[in-house]
Amino acid sequence: MTRAKADARVVVSKDGPYIVTGNVPLSRQIIGTDAEGGSERWIEDKTFPAQNKYALCRCGQSKKKPFCDGTHAKIDFDGTETASRKPYLQQARVFDGPALVLTDAENHHIMWRFARRYRSAAPGQILIFLPPM
Repeated sequence: MTRAKADARVVVSKDGPYIVTGNVPLSRQIIGTDAEGGSERWIEDKTFPAQNKYALCRCGQSKKKPFCDGTHAKIDFDGTETASRKPYLQQARVFDGPALVLTDAENHHIMWRFARRYRSAAPGQILIFLPPM
């Protein structure tokens, strides 16, 4: 592992933002659609300048998304994790497709409109999947 990868870190602050350190690249992805409006692919919408440290909004109310603007403190954001302790497959719905079986546990994601065979991002890269603004 290279030094840069070893230094990349994400810390979840209590009732606040994700604190990202280590010059991790950050980009916003949007969903590309076909002529009928069906979800087709991820398109890189915006690349943010790499920084040694930045705070990403976790409360969802920042006016500077994806960055934190301190709104979490004004709205008394409660960042307590409330995820189920059930195994994933006990929470998921199963969809049989012609070539793949898709499992989807709705509480595990914010917003997805399509599923693809997963291909990882570049090493050390963080991708934020947000609906188009």
